Amino acid sequence: MTMIPKEITTASGKKLELKELDPGNMLDLIEVAGTAMQSASAGAWMGYAQMICSVDAIDGVPVEMPETKEQVKQLARRIGNDGIIALQAVFYPAKDKNAPEKAVPADVDAETAKN
Repeated sequence: MTMIPKEITTASGKKLELKELDPGNMLDLIEVAGTAMQSASAGAWMGYAQMICSVDAIDGVPVEMPETKEQVKQLARRIGNDGIIALQAVFYPAKDKNAPEKAVPADVDAETAKN
């Protein structure tokens, strides 16, 4: 993951302090996910939860790392819709329309690349 800012401000003026999750935090988050990790949407759930759990404080008030799926949901509700939009801009920035596409060599056979 790239470096994330220490703080972002939502459209409504809410200040979200951020932290980069370390490997231990990620293992805790996988444990929190429980059965969600067995579904087809596991990647989406983890990405969304990782973004939510990166919030370390809201308006200067520290938040605990969630220990259950319900606590992840509660934190998401505290962050709010505009907070999620602000987080998405950090974690999933819009692609620069003027940036060149990554070149893919024409002579690379997809089957060969798999092996």
